[in-house]
Amino acid sequence: MTIWSPDIRKRQGPVYRAIADAIAQALEAGDLQPGEGLPTHRALARALGVTVGTVSRGYAEAERRGMVVGEVGRGTFVRGREAGGLAALDESEAGVAVDMGLNFPYVTAEEGQILARTLRSLASQPDHSHLLGYQRYSGSLVQLRRLGLDAEAAGVLVTAGGQHALNVIFATLTRPGDLVFTESLTYPGMKSLAQMLGLGLQGLPVDEHGLIPEAFEEACQADEARALYVIPTLQNPTCSIMPAERRRRIAEIGERHGVLIVEDDVHGLLVEKSPSPITTYAPEHSVYVASTGKSIAPALRVGYLLAPEGLVERLDAGVRTTTWMASPITAEIAAQWINEGTVDRIVAGKRALARERQRIVREQLAGFDYVGHPDAIHVWLRLPEPWRSGDFVEQASQRGVQVTGAEVFAVGREAIPHAVRLGIAAPASHDALCRGLGVLREILEGRSEPCCTVV
Repeated sequence: MTIWSPDIRKRQGPVYRAIADAIAQALEAGDLQPGEGLPTHRALARALGVTVGTVSRGYAEAERRGMVVGEVGRGTFVRGREAGGLAALDESEAGVAVDMGLNFPYVTAEEGQILARTLRSLASQPDHSHLLGYQRYSGSLVQLRRLGLDAEAAGVLVTAGGQHALNVIFATLTRPGDLVFTESLTYPGMKSLAQMLGLGLQGLPVDEHGLIPEAFEEACQADEARALYVIPTLQNPTCSIMPAERRRRIAEIGERHGVLIVEDDVHGLLVEKSPSPITTYAPEHSVYVASTGKSIAPALRVGYLLAPEGLVERLDAGVRTTTWMASPITAEIAAQWINEGTVDRIVAGKRALARERQRIVREQLAGFDYVGHPDAIHVWLRLPEPWRSGDFVEQASQRGVQVTGAEVFAVGREAIPHAVRLGIAAPASHDALCRGLGVLREILEGRSEPCCTVV
C-alpha cells in the first residue's frame, strides 16, 4: 500500500473534489503509477484531518473519472493500462467515454512486438552479467545529437525517466527557500517537486510563442532566482513552440543574470522540425532533460540529463543518492533502439498518430478557440463564456469525458485562464477520441449548462 498523501490545503472547492484533483495531478506527475494501491480511507482521512466519509467521496469521484478502481476486500488502486492504450476496465463497465486527462502516447501492438524481438535478442546473448551489476553510465548519445546538441559522454547522465532527472537537478542544485522561475502555466510534476523540496515558484508571463523574454529579464532584475524551468517545445499545457530567436534571448538573459536554465525537452523528438534547444545557446549555463516517455514508450522510464562539466559530478552524486542508477536493462533497450534506428520508426509512428489525431480535433472542434500542433499529442482548449475551467471539467466528467483544467498547471492564483488541456493520444482508438470530442463540442455549444449548485 502506497504512503502517498496529498497536500490539499491550497486547493479550492469541496475537499472531496480536491482529493480527486490531487490524484489526477499525481498521475500526471508520475507520483502515482498504474497498479499502485492508495492509502485506506481511514489512513488518508487521518493524514488529511478530514472525515472518512470525505475520503470515500474523493475516491468515488476519482473512480468516476476513471483514474482508480475499488476492489472489495482489497482497497483502491490506480487503474492500469493495456498495450492498446488507456484502461484496465472496459469502457462501458467504467462508464467512461474517453479519458483525455493524461498526456501520453498509447503503445501499439506493433511496438509490443518490437519489444518482444529486442528481448529475444538480448536473451540470445551469451553473457548478461553486465545488465545485472551496478553501472555509472548507460545509453546512447545519438538521441541528444539528433536534437542538435553537441553532447559528449562525460556530460550525459542516464536517469530513471524525465521526472527523476528533474528531481536530481533541483534536489542537488537548489536549497529549500530558493526561488525558481517557470512559465505561468507549467508541468504539474514541477509544481509537486517544488512543494516537496520547499522551493518557491514564480510564474512568468507567456504568449503564443512561450515564455516572454522581457518578462524574464524584468523578473531577473527584481528577484534573485536560482533557476528557470522552461519547456520550449510543445509546452505543457499550452502546446507552444518557442522560436529560435526567442530561445537565444532567453539563454542570453539567464547567462547574464546567473540564472541556471533547466530545459525540459521531453517532446523534442516528436517535432519533425524544431528550433535548436536553448541549451545550444548557453551550454555552460544550462541543464537539458530528454526522456523516452512522451516520444517512445512511457514505461521504459529512461531519461537523459546533459549538464555542463562543472555540474556533472554533483548531479551524478544526486542520481546515485536517489536510485543509484537507472535500470541497465531498460537503458540497454533504449540504447539499442536508438542506435539501430528503431526509435526513428517508433517516433515516426507516434508523429503519424499525432497528425491524424490533430486532424480529428480540427474537424470536431472547428470554430472553437484551441491551440494545437501537427506533431503534438495534446491541445489547449480556451473556453468560451460563460464557462470556467473547473465547471467545464466537472460537466465533462459527468458526461464521461476526462480533461484537465488550467488550475492544475497554474503557478500562483493570479489570472488563471479558463482553459483545459486535452491529451489526444491517450485514447485507444480514433473512434474513442471522436466520441469524447463530440461530447465536449456539445457542452461548448451549450447543450450542457455550467454547474451551479447553491445550498
